[in-house]
Amino acid sequence: MKRTSPTRLLLVALLVTLCWPVSHAQARSLEEILKDKGVITAEDYAEASKNSQVDYIPGKGLAAVSADGNYKLNIGGYAQFIYRYTGRDDQTMDDKSDFDIRRFKLQLKGYLFNKKFGYKYQGEMAGGFKTEDAYLNYKFSPALTLQVGQFKPPQARQELTSASKQLFPDRSLANDTFNLGRDQGLQASGSFADKLVQYRLGIFNGNGPNVSNPDNNQMYAGRIDINPLGSYKMDEAGWPGDKLELTLGGSFSHNTVSASDVAGNFDKDNDVLDKALNLDATTAAAFSSTYGSDLVMKLWTANLNARWQGATFAAEYYNLNADPDQGADWGADGYYLQAGYQVIPQRLELALRYAAVESTDADASAKFDKSETQFGVNYYFARHALKLQSDITLVEDNWNQGQDDTIFRLQAQFYY
Repeated sequence: MKRTSPTRLLLVALLVTLCWPVSHAQARSLEEILKDKGVITAEDYAEASKNSQVDYIPGKGLAAVSADGNYKLNIGGYAQFIYRYTGRDDQTMDDKSDFDIRRFKLQLKGYLFNKKFGYKYQGEMAGGFKTEDAYLNYKFSPALTLQVGQFKPPQARQELTSASKQLFPDRSLANDTFNLGRDQGLQASGSFADKLVQYRLGIFNGNGPNVSNPDNNQMYAGRIDINPLGSYKMDEAGWPGDKLELTLGGSFSHNTVSASDVAGNFDKDNDVLDKALNLDATTAAAFSSTYGSDLVMKLWTANLNARWQGATFAAEYYNLNADPDQGADWGADGYYLQAGYQVIPQRLELALRYAAVESTDADASAKFDKSETQFGVNYYFARHALKLQSDITLVEDNWNQGQDDTIFRLQAQFYY
């Protein structure tokens, strides 16, 4: 077994030290200073604070609101800096030690004309700037909001949960194989009975973000969540609470892929097309020769999530079926189970996850039979606004020889 050098251990210790906060200072507003000096009364301070138009909220960024309250802009985002050490199973390859800017998001969001007319823009600055989310929405009622633009279609719950609010430094192996990523389209969403039931239903290009649709095939996707004990936030951490929280949900998508789609029109943000179907590596000619005129992709998921008194649990199942115009159907599936517990409430959390994926037909263009076991430790300085996450991943690959790697990750995250 290869040993980690002292230099690598020193680099890890240095990253932890740099991420450790040394002090917290809270800036005071002009109104607070005048009140403390007795220049204005408490009543004057309350009135001045109510009329304040610009504010900074940790975790949400800078907020500016018009005097009439009809326009709002939030400017903020979050960043993740990660260190990875990969112990290779293949003895012909060197182990890998790597620092990376995993994510650095810029977010602009708010509302126009009134609070019902919302918008959001999100760009990813790590590795070159790229537009991720860009949409408008209008809330007619709690039961109906229409949204148009580029965003994540209805799909697995873990993919829809922000990368900043995961139990581990990143999402599971199963999600990274079967997610739809972002796309361009139109969606209706809403809730009933005080969020007992929530739904999303939409039509999309089906090619991923920042690309157009070359044909008249569309992707249809929908999702439903049932919260029998009340609203359940999209957050995987096990925050302490006396109330048991529970949600059950599921999603579906139907997408028809043609040779014209394959000809340079896919974006790798859609991992079903990239990793599960391996269509990013296929030419238009090879697609037609193998699958005929088109390939119909059907994906569905089901999930169960719970949280109570610092403990958190999540399980999700993914099933994919590919029906080509030419040849037999084939498919794949996957799942993950994960749990965590905050041994020091609001501060220290331990986590465990097992995930697996398998192709059910060896004739598919993408063949896989792989699992990951992960052990994680999280430390929260200010909930998700400032935290450290680390984990060790044990990979077991039954299809590819020499791929049973061991991976250590340490990630620092902050909101700005």
